[in-house]
Amino acid sequence: MRLLSAFAALIALFGAVTPAQAEAMPQCGQVLTTNFTLMGDWGCGNGPALIVGANGVKINLNGHTLSGTPAISMTDVDGTTIRNGTIPSNIVADNATNTRFVDMAIGQPSPNATYLWNGTTSVTFVRSKLDMWRFNCGARCHLLRSKFSMNQIGAKTLVIQGDQGQPNLVNFVGAVEADVVNTRLNAFSIGGSERLTIRDSELDGFEVIATGRLELLRNTFSGGNWVGVHRPVNGVVRGNRFEKMRSAGLFVDPKETLTGPLVIERNTFAENVGDGLRIDVPVPLDITVRKNTSENNGQFGMWATAGTVTDGGKNVSNNDALGCYTIVCA
Repeated sequence: MRLLSAFAALIALFGAVTPAQAEAMPQCGQVLTTNFTLMGDWGCGNGPALIVGANGVKINLNGHTLSGTPAISMTDVDGTTIRNGTIPSNIVADNATNTRFVDMAIGQPSPNATYLWNGTTSVTFVRSKLDMWRFNCGARCHLLRSKFSMNQIGAKTLVIQGDQGQPNLVNFVGAVEADVVNTRLNAFSIGGSERLTIRDSELDGFEVIATGRLELLRNTFSGGNWVGVHRPVNGVVRGNRFEKMRSAGLFVDPKETLTGPLVIERNTFAENVGDGLRIDVPVPLDITVRKNTSENNGQFGMWATAGTVTDGGKNVSNNDALGCYTIVCA
């Protein structure tokens, strides 16, 4: 009884310890060297909000908004995790490796922000929403099951996988090596200077900017001007559907000789205003066309400059306005 009375007296004197008091609100420019949980919305105007000063720091925004100039700064640190909140302002990252953003909204409501992350910075976004004007991820960038809307995104290595079932909007996607997997994407152009792989995805028509290895596998391309391959490439275009384009479905017209070979096989070209497949090259190139189907295209089902491609056989044209040209179609 005396113990309980003493405890009650302490509570009366100092007050009960609440969760909000268990971890104080930060100071602007606070350097974090241990894990941190934000207990309310926090902004620092024209100054930095939080600075990550050690490896492996975990920041839980706890459903709140963090803002500042920048909101978070990470330099020469590894393994930072930021989760469960909103950051409407910029984030500085320089040689910040293995950074993770989980269940975050970044760039709202200021979608015109520019994020230029430098050096060996590498970052993964999981189940997050990004609204930005320009985003350079640095060395490596993974967008996993996330939603994004931006003008440009780029990294040395870029992986986009899954998008919560809604279209992602971007004008230009660029990288040295780029992978787009199981994603709905509305892009004006997309490229990988050494390798570009797009598979199991739904995309509007766009220009492919690739000068090395190109792999287009089991995608649906629909509704744009065309899917244009205008650079010298090698690789495979297999199992895709090119439909309802305002011009050709797939338009291959590299201005230089392919490093080759390029195989175009088992694709469907359907209901395009122009040709289903158009290969317009000035010199013989190492391109093989085989086992494709064209149907209901406004001009040729499959068209190629005479003598420029290898006809691998078993191509089929159904109800195209002009059949096929130089490619034999059943």
